[in-house]
Amino acid sequence: MGPALPPGGHHQGRSGRHNTGCWPLWIRSWIWTCTLTGGALALLWLLLRSGPKPSRFSYPCQQTALSLAAAAFGAPLVATVLSLRYRLIVALRTSAGQMAAGALGALLIVVLAIASIEPGTDVTILAPPSDHHPDVYLVNDARGVEPGRYGGVDDLIALMGENGLKWHRSEETTLTSGPDGLIDAGDVVLIKINGQWSQRGGTNTDVLRGVIRQVVEHPDAFVGEIIVADNGQGRGNLNRVENNAEDREQSPQDVVNDFAAEEWNVSGMLWDILRTVSVDEYSDGDMSDGYVVNAAFDPETDIKVSYPKFRSASGTYVSYKEGIWIPATETYDPDKLVVINIPVFKTHQIYAITASVKNHMGVVTTGVFTDSHEGVGRGGLGSVLAEVRMPDLTILDCIWILAMPGSGPPAGYTQASRRDQLVAGTDPVALDVWATKQIMIPQIIENGYIYDDYHTTQDPDNPESTFREYLDRSMNEMLLAGIPTTNDVDAVNLHLWPGDLDNDGDVDIDDFGEVVLCLTGPEAPATPECNSVDFDRDGYVDLGDVAVLQRVFTGLLP
Repeated sequence: MGPALPPGGHHQGRSGRHNTGCWPLWIRSWIWTCTLTGGALALLWLLLRSGPKPSRFSYPCQQTALSLAAAAFGAPLVATVLSLRYRLIVALRTSAGQMAAGALGALLIVVLAIASIEPGTDVTILAPPSDHHPDVYLVNDARGVEPGRYGGVDDLIALMGENGLKWHRSEETTLTSGPDGLIDAGDVVLIKINGQWSQRGGTNTDVLRGVIRQVVEHPDAFVGEIIVADNGQGRGNLNRVENNAEDREQSPQDVVNDFAAEEWNVSGMLWDILRTVSVDEYSDGDMSDGYVVNAAFDPETDIKVSYPKFRSASGTYVSYKEGIWIPATETYDPDKLVVINIPVFKTHQIYAITASVKNHMGVVTTGVFTDSHEGVGRGGLGSVLAEVRMPDLTILDCIWILAMPGSGPPAGYTQASRRDQLVAGTDPVALDVWATKQIMIPQIIENGYIYDDYHTTQDPDNPESTFREYLDRSMNEMLLAGIPTTNDVDAVNLHLWPGDLDNDGDVDIDDFGEVVLCLTGPEAPATPECNSVDFDRDGYVDLGDVAVLQRVFTGLLP
């Protein structure tokens, strides 16, 4: 008789374990098949995506695919080597075996070299032009909600106008209007907000209301159109319950509806619904809504640049790149489209800072393979700014900011810090680096974080920080396209709200004394040295200017 069978009817080996192992054979086969299939797909994607450009192996997605392929094929290879080690020793004594071993070793060295490539080593960052000094406009202690408007926005527009950047384009020259103003009475004004996140993660809707109010109060009577838009990449929502505003129930759509009820041509547009639809331009005969996507990857940042093209609620054909399409003449009017970019200022888990440049992630699409989000770190949004369109103005919403390294872009009510500041400019790179240096880092420190918490991530003074790397590469794309921009904080030409004559961040009795010394009344014109206190630009330093100073008087601030 043979030996008695153990319970279960299987013979046991010398170790006492079942010959079939701990897991059933079908489970081991399934794991083996999935591992090899996943490794093969990762290797195939790696080869197709990287193509003839070895530097692409340094990108995070390629690094992940390389690791997956190595894990899938490396483990079985090691097991095979162990089981055949005696035969391999014999084979290595032959000439053919030694040649094969040498080839395998060379391949291993190549793979390790590719894996060690650091992102961005193939990019030379251009130096910003030394004569470029972009204007940055700062309103501290922004006045808040007033009936139908926002005081901080009113002050910002006045500050811009006082320093030469007029809001309205008009033959009538006032503090906020002039022939070279931003917005004509008949323009289509596209306001790009952040509509992806709830609570403090989205653009402040009080600020949005203030901007729209300023647009429609055109001295020539506004007859144009306003479109509030964003692409939340599948998470966008213009009608949330929890919003960033004094009245937390006030959504972007509520603001739009209020102005529409006043019979202004104002509408909302959520590009999320278009994100998976590839279309051609109107000039190519395609009148459908969707995203125009470049056929080739950008040579420097390796994304496919994309942008929306759509028909607005009132029937206007809008190409984000080309402008307004006129069907009757089959031509574009690029100047009729004005883009106002209003991001909310936040830390970001992946890219450290999300602000003026990063807000363009809501312009591109990830619904068609463009590698846009992964490409942010390679400066991809700089490619979008360079190849598609620069915003005519960016207003950085710093009423509430998220200043928590390792957190964001979602921002809860209890996480955000109140700053009551608005910052504006036409150079988004300069705006981001200045605001990060002067607003974000001080708030991060005030929130209890130390140098080591932000040095490798948000630090604008560290060229190797996560923030600076993507900002510098974005700047590089713009410089390559001939667009002047700068990452130099010291190059910024800062303008503060009228009244802060000594530039100490507040409007106090010292500033009031400067006005008193220049006060002449409405009879004598202001002398050249007193032009800075002629706040209403009427040529005189009188009680009108005193009234402006009273309105913004803050007293001594810390």
